[in-house]
Amino acid sequence: MEYFWYVAAALGAGIGTGLAGLSAATVMVPILIVLCPTFGGEYGAYQATAIALASDILGSAVTASVYAKNKHIDLKHGWVMMACIIALSAVGGYAAYLVGNVVLGGFTLVLTFCIGIRFLVKPDTSKSGADASSVRLGWKEVLISLFFGLTIGFGTGFVGTGGGMMMLVVFTAFLGYDLKTAVGTSTFIMTFTALIGFISHSLIHPAIVLERWNVLIICIVTATAASLISAQFANRVNGKTVGRITGVILTVLGAAMIYLNYFRAA
Repeated sequence: MEYFWYVAAALGAGIGTGLAGLSAATVMVPILIVLCPTFGGEYGAYQATAIALASDILGSAVTASVYAKNKHIDLKHGWVMMACIIALSAVGGYAAYLVGNVVLGGFTLVLTFCIGIRFLVKPDTSKSGADASSVRLGWKEVLISLFFGLTIGFGTGFVGTGGGMMMLVVFTAFLGYDLKTAVGTSTFIMTFTALIGFISHSLIHPAIVLERWNVLIICIVTATAASLISAQFANRVNGKTVGRITGVILTVLGAAMIYLNYFRAA
């Protein structure tokens, strides 16, 4: 039965990445730690986040390539954030190992639900009339990029995500990106943060590769295929449609996982 949940988690993760640039951990980690007993041990959540990061590498890469073909990537205004995020991701990964399962797992469940509500309330996060090409990367934008880049970078390692959702909000709310360009740019950056995060997690806890190699293969292949298909779909429809679909999926998933993890046990 666990293999069913591995595939389901990877499918949901890939769809979230392709549609809205979400990290695989947003969907995958809650499912693995709640519905798969083998991830209920002391470092179950840590291993689940590492598997999610591994799934993010190729999933984000193929998603970014689809958005790039449709001219929806802009690193001109995102290079500062990219540098900060990559620098801090490994530090966050070590901190997550020290904290352990309880804080990490619970935070991810709540984050999933909150992100879903965010999309339902505002499915298209871009500024009205904003155009990234018209926004200069001045000192204000650099400071914003430094602050959020360092924060997101630590969070990517700590929570075990690629930081896609957080980057999406910053790109659209502060740097004037439209939704599709924000997704394309964030998934490009997430390819590298996920790679660094997975390597750091594996070096700290080698059992992820030695004992969970079968789960890694299933999740990577499934998530990559789902990311490719959903990214192609997202580039054919408008941003609001993508936002609403993502919001429904994450809200239902987050609420279900919170119930199963906390209320059913009580």
